[in-house]
Amino acid sequence: MKVRIIILITIIFTSNTLLSKYKNVENIGPDSLRNYIPNNKYTSLLNFKSEFKSRFKDYNNVMLVDLTHQQILYEENGYEMCEIASLTKMMSILLVLEEIKSGKLSYDDTLQASTKASKIGGSQIFLREYERMRVEDLLKAVVIKSANDATFTFAEKIGGEKKVDGFVEMMNMRAKEIGMMNTYFYYPHGLPPTWQERKKEKVRGNRSTCYDLILLAEEMLKYPKLIELSSTWLDYIRDEPGKKKFMLRNTSRLIKDYPYFDGLKTGFYDKAGFNIVATAKKDGVRLVAVVLGTRSMKGRDKFVNKLVTWGFDQVIDEEAEEAAFQEDIKPDH
Repeated sequence: MKVRIIILITIIFTSNTLLSKYKNVENIGPDSLRNYIPNNKYTSLLNFKSEFKSRFKDYNNVMLVDLTHQQILYEENGYEMCEIASLTKMMSILLVLEEIKSGKLSYDDTLQASTKASKIGGSQIFLREYERMRVEDLLKAVVIKSANDATFTFAEKIGGEKKVDGFVEMMNMRAKEIGMMNTYFYYPHGLPPTWQERKKEKVRGNRSTCYDLILLAEEMLKYPKLIELSSTWLDYIRDEPGKKKFMLRNTSRLIKDYPYFDGLKTGFYDKAGFNIVATAKKDGVRLVAVVLGTRSMKGRDKFVNKLVTWGFDQVIDEEAEEAAFQEDIKPDH
């Protein structure tokens, strides 16, 4: 009898422990998303030169990772799913780059804008119905300006017979391959769902976590073209004789206002807030910061700069000390 009581108590304790672990994880979307996947790639740096302090608290989620050493330097709510707005386009961009790498698409190919693409709204390059544009210029528009019409045009082309629906399926499949187990995409661009979609169809916007977005950023950084474009402050398309040039200005001021930043993507709509995935490189060390859910773009950028500056101080100072130590212990000849 005593043994049975002990077993029963053990089962109850174990169940409560598991419930406590998962109670804060939002069970939304397909059943495949209902498993909380903790960090299983990056280790956490434990010894810091200094503690990170900031009065800026206007955010929901933040994570800073040193990709060079595969270490998490800072994290708050980094594994919670939330709406990501145009950070969605990071996956769309990756699929385009992979399509080009495979030879199925070329930078010199031209794609034709559909009626739907020309009427997409939001941030755009105002593609005209049936207008044709080079793949390289369309990619510039997506990376630099976050153009929804250019993104939609890529989705229709790459998605095959299912067009945009096929592309979204590819987005979700690629996410799982990368390890983004708490990410789900409904759209290729990141525009907010309509009222009807939210209320009747239970669409809650494309959703991800800081951790998943860092996995995605790391995959994207394998492509030099991505850094070339995402570090560009100003560029132009339709730069042809007889046509009016269209200016592309980067949606991230970090690459203009602060040193070491070279990308990667911003996103905003009201419910999601001002979101950013920011990459920076200094002395061979690559950091990626993700901040989600802020209400101030300027405040967000200052916060990211302060966080990344602190991160470099922790990692690069340690490397310099280690190099000096190794030099000191070399035997005399």
